[in-house]
Amino acid sequence: MIGLKIPREYIVTGVSIILRVPSLFLLEVWYRWDNSSAVEKAHEDQLISTGLYYSTLLLAVTLAALPVERLVSFYMYIVSICFFGIAYYLSEIYVEAEKKAHWLLKGDNEALFAFIEDMDSIIRLGFILGLQCMIAALVAYLLNITDWTKYTFLVFTAPVIARIAGLSVKDLSIVHNFATIYVILMVMFYILNNLGYAMDILKDGINQVVEAARIFGWIPVLMIFWQTVMLPVQLLTFWISLFSVQLYVYFSSDNNPIVQEGTMVVFLAAIGDCCGTPISLFALCITISYTSYYILTLTKFYLQGFDGLMEDNEVLRGWTEGLTMLLIATQTGLLDLKPLQRAFLMSILLFIVASSLIQSMYEVTDPILLALSASHNKKIFKHVRALILCTFLWMCPLYMTYCICQYFSLDFWLMIIISSCVLTSVQVIGSLVIYTLFMYDSFRMTPWESLDDIVYYTRASVRILEFVVALFVVCYGIKESFWGEWSWVNSSILMVHCYFNVWQRLQSGWKSFLLRRDAVKKLESLPLATEEELANIKDVCAICFQEMHSARITNCKHFYHNSCLKKWLYIKDACPMCHQPINKITSQAEEENEERHAAGEEGDEDSEDGYSSEDFNDDFYNRDT
Repeated sequence: MIGLKIPREYIVTGVSIILRVPSLFLLEVWYRWDNSSAVEKAHEDQLISTGLYYSTLLLAVTLAALPVERLVSFYMYIVSICFFGIAYYLSEIYVEAEKKAHWLLKGDNEALFAFIEDMDSIIRLGFILGLQCMIAALVAYLLNITDWTKYTFLVFTAPVIARIAGLSVKDLSIVHNFATIYVILMVMFYILNNLGYAMDILKDGINQVVEAARIFGWIPVLMIFWQTVMLPVQLLTFWISLFSVQLYVYFSSDNNPIVQEGTMVVFLAAIGDCCGTPISLFALCITISYTSYYILTLTKFYLQGFDGLMEDNEVLRGWTEGLTMLLIATQTGLLDLKPLQRAFLMSILLFIVASSLIQSMYEVTDPILLALSASHNKKIFKHVRALILCTFLWMCPLYMTYCICQYFSLDFWLMIIISSCVLTSVQVIGSLVIYTLFMYDSFRMTPWESLDDIVYYTRASVRILEFVVALFVVCYGIKESFWGEWSWVNSSILMVHCYFNVWQRLQSGWKSFLLRRDAVKKLESLPLATEEELANIKDVCAICFQEMHSARITNCKHFYHNSCLKKWLYIKDACPMCHQPINKITSQAEEENEERHAAGEEGDEDSEDGYSSEDFNDDFYNRDT
């Protein structure tokens, strides 16, 4: 079996992310640290608290900004100091154990080397000596020290060696304290000896950043830093770890009243507790963005399999939900609320995010659903999967609306939230109706002449209903402003909602109506082809490449299906083949058309073989939208 070889750059990136996540925890602790309370303490406690306060910030910035190689070295020193702490703790345990054994067995008059007669003392001595030697070897290996100075790391073996040499138990504490002072002095000497080198590195790094910002600007520098250190993944890892710890704290406590309220309340309370600072709130928004992105990616995979993943070029997908969460949380003052209030507000914020995510899922599903029907795809399982997902997409918003109306009283803000959910359900139902029309057309033996008009009217009905809902929200907001509590925030939201959801919808719908009306007028001014003309050309429609039983003739003498040309004119006012303008219809062509009608020449002006050109149909119906 061939082993899986992971590329080195992936390993370096993973190590960098893991080693930098503690800096976010330190920033979280630093932000929650109330340093102002140190003023009320004694002078010594105030100095210690202030020193720890700024040292925590400095350590967090160091972990976040160092290159990977230097970051690994820095962690080696941190781990080595931790090992020295373990060695100190083991030495202290050994001294205390020897004092206790001496007091129980020998009293105050112990003979020299009498401890050898006690087997427990010998085992304890050998065990502690072995651990201390192992710790010293690990520290020497981590710091990559191979000369004689590595033996200085055995300093905490001094109490054990002193005991072997016959030193009395009451003097072991002196030896232990001497070893501790020696280690402290050694660490301080190393720090002071390398402080200038560290300051030079810091100065060079600052100079490089300032120079790059002067040449390229601060935004490109920040973007490069964002991509280099993989800050979004760091924030994602940080928040998931913080959330997991908070859940463990809740479920491990027996008498916590929040646990007794149910799993959903615990979930919301844990999320609220994990966004109490700007760092954790921003991390929550990044987590929501990644979650939304993977849900939308799974949606495409569910509908199209691996083909959907190969065609996925939407790198910004999912960030809408995270940005929505950040803006609303900032506006509502989430950070200033108490934990219970924050958990209460979190339910509304997550409802808004879920509504936005369902809308994004619909935007992914809609073109795939219509492509299945318009292209007459015969793979039944693809149709079933798409229909199941669409059923969920129109039922879930209605159920969410029902649930939120059970717990909150109706106001302007809730009306806006509910309207977005209702509109999503209406849009999904409209897409299902169009899908049904296309599927019905695929089973017909003859072309459905009025399909294009029915699809247009269906989409127009959905747009009108969206406009009516948006207009109702605006009217309700105006009512609240005059007879309720008026505020600048509500008025601003009302104006934004009126512009984007009412005025722009009205403009878009009217423009679509005018385009379609003009296309119909231009089409009616073109003459119909006779059976003899169709038999003479023996050609297919250049738009859908299907056989022509009836056709329109342009002023440049090209033949097209009536419906195909109408859809083309709705997009572009030019002949599809020679690109000459179609709107300049000569009077001769109009007279010829009138003569044909007067002579009783019959033609099926709307008949064609269906909608085979999938790309053209997509362009046309997207223009309708």
